[in-house]
Amino acid sequence: MIGSLLRSWWFRGAVIVLVVVLVGGWLVLRGDSRVRHEPLSGEWSSDGIPGTVTEQAWEWSDEEAVGFPTLSPLPSGVLVRLEDGVVALDGASGEERWSYRVEGTRVWTDVSASGERVHVLFPDEPQDRSENGAASEGSEGVAGRRVVLDGATGEVIGEHEEMLLDDVSELGVFDVDAATDAGLLSLPPEPRLDALLRSDVDGEELWLTEDLFSCGDSKVERTERPVVFPETVVVRAVCGSGETELTALNLDDGSVLWSMTGADEEFLVSDGGLRRIGGLLAVDEAGSVYEPEGGTRYAETVVIDPVSGEVVGEGVEERGDRFLVRTLETGYLLSGRTDEERVYNYELRGFDGETVAATGEYAVSTQAVSAYLLPLEESLLKLEPGRGTGDLLTVAPWAGETEPEQVALPRRLDTSLASQDREVTMDLLGEDRFLAVPGSVVMVERPEEDRGGVTVLGFR
Repeated sequence: MIGSLLRSWWFRGAVIVLVVVLVGGWLVLRGDSRVRHEPLSGEWSSDGIPGTVTEQAWEWSDEEAVGFPTLSPLPSGVLVRLEDGVVALDGASGEERWSYRVEGTRVWTDVSASGERVHVLFPDEPQDRSENGAASEGSEGVAGRRVVLDGATGEVIGEHEEMLLDDVSELGVFDVDAATDAGLLSLPPEPRLDALLRSDVDGEELWLTEDLFSCGDSKVERTERPVVFPETVVVRAVCGSGETELTALNLDDGSVLWSMTGADEEFLVSDGGLRRIGGLLAVDEAGSVYEPEGGTRYAETVVIDPVSGEVVGEGVEERGDRFLVRTLETGYLLSGRTDEERVYNYELRGFDGETVAATGEYAVSTQAVSAYLLPLEESLLKLEPGRGTGDLLTVAPWAGETEPEQVALPRRLDTSLASQDREVTMDLLGEDRFLAVPGSVVMVERPEEDRGGVTVLGFR
């Protein structure tokens, strides 16, 4: 055990010391007056992902919170990831179920693919930063801790001392472990890159898989945070030769499920990327594609089953005036112009190219055709900021037999949300700030006027 930890430290440049004491059924290191841990209160609702929405159902606010949080699905609700911790909300009611906050301290958070594990990592003391925010040269890091919580109950199931080599907002892929449903996953930066999984309860090494990539005669030049699924993890690396490789590992034992290289698959390019879309893996081919409203976007056309490595989607034919605006777990979302300016139809096609659903003859008026889209089972949601005197959430039925309905938002949104630049809009209100969770569709509000605090809206 000690040997494996020392080897992990040598690979990762950070030593992890586990000092765990069992107190009253909880795993704790020591008391910390900054920590505000509220355990589970009330019962979770049993609602599933909504098929459509008709109104704003709830609003949750924290007037003291700062920053612009992100959201992650939980088994029965949503996790609000704040700068100082996390708050779990019931999806149907917006009521707080549990929370873990670290007063006056910026934290790093992570959530496993299923939402069953929530990680909060923070320094024991404020870090001494240089002017550019980086750790001082020659610094060995600062002492911190990682708290692992049950996503449903908020119960602390593991707590570990951990050295932080950088500010929590700047941690890189080699600086911090990734949360999985099986444990803590790290990527020791060896020439061929290794993968190490440890228990998130007691830190015990569960498996170590060495040399994830071949890279010929070169080394791994760079990699990204692994894309984690409930049963597997996919790691992407670019070799010194410029070739891109993918490797998928079984989270149970670390065995290699499949691998592929850019030499065999043309869609694996060095400037591309990966994204989890539900239970599938979308590959960004880094191709510039013209946007109807101006600018370019990246194209995600290839979709892979992360367990088998099978390519289940190879793109879709963009017939006539139809163009791809989003790649989904269920297929490809396309849009097309109408005779009216800035008015578009939307169509969902399966990976076989057949039409699954469409908005029909009734179209959606929008300033940014590919931004703020959320397809549900019965309708397509489209947020439209900066129109007239109010901002609207358009609900366009897939059947297309009735005109889209509109749900008014409680306050005007920040005018920057009306940008037609896809990168800007995704950063402001991307998939981690506007999404469907069990019980509702949730959105982080970004109001026009500076009201202070943080607000999350729920629609049902």
